[in-house]
Amino acid sequence: MAFIEIDLATWPRRETLELFRRCQKPQYAVTSRIDVSRILARRAADTAFSSYLACTYATGSAVHAVPELGYRIRGETVVRHQNIVLSPTLQFSDGRLGFTYLDWHPDFDRFATKARAMIAETLALGLLKPGVDGDDGVAFLSCQPWMDFTAFDNPVFDSDDSVPRICWGRYTKGDDGRWTMAVALQVHHGLLDGYHVSQFFQEMQAAADRF
Repeated sequence: MAFIEIDLATWPRRETLELFRRCQKPQYAVTSRIDVSRILARRAADTAFSSYLACTYATGSAVHAVPELGYRIRGETVVRHQNIVLSPTLQFSDGRLGFTYLDWHPDFDRFATKARAMIAETLALGLLKPGVDGDDGVAFLSCQPWMDFTAFDNPVFDSDDSVPRICWGRYTKGDDGRWTMAVALQVHHGLLDGYHVSQFFQEMQAAADRF
């Protein structure tokens, strides 16, 4: 995947990255709620509409709207991906987990058509397929439809693991009649601060509201 190497000599976050690379676990996760009322209303009106792919699309929209979510640590360098492949976790019929890889497209219908085909292919093959040939231009996605969590954490490979991890939970109806779901975003603090995380949630909500 195409990427741009960052000039660390002039990069404003160089010292911040150096600081957090001293931590044993510089990754942190934040959970917030996203209103999915419009997504579920669309699903109710159209049985062919997939609320899962809509949530995946909203996540992808937010990932691509925040440039810092495309930054990755590679040894002593930092690179930036402008196009991120979405890698959701799937569950095979025998209960095993696997991973698929969805190319991003800003048009929902085009994204969903290709995503359906790729997910079907992955489920049919039944292969774990972890990683895209070692490329880090991905965002790891997961869905926990069985629970409405208040916090979520993910395993990481090492302290420099800077691939974002996003998980969303069960649709939950509030007393006001609105449907929401918990969404957790895990990032590397050397690359993203709370401000960037808040941008992600704002952009995901905006994308969910466009359905």
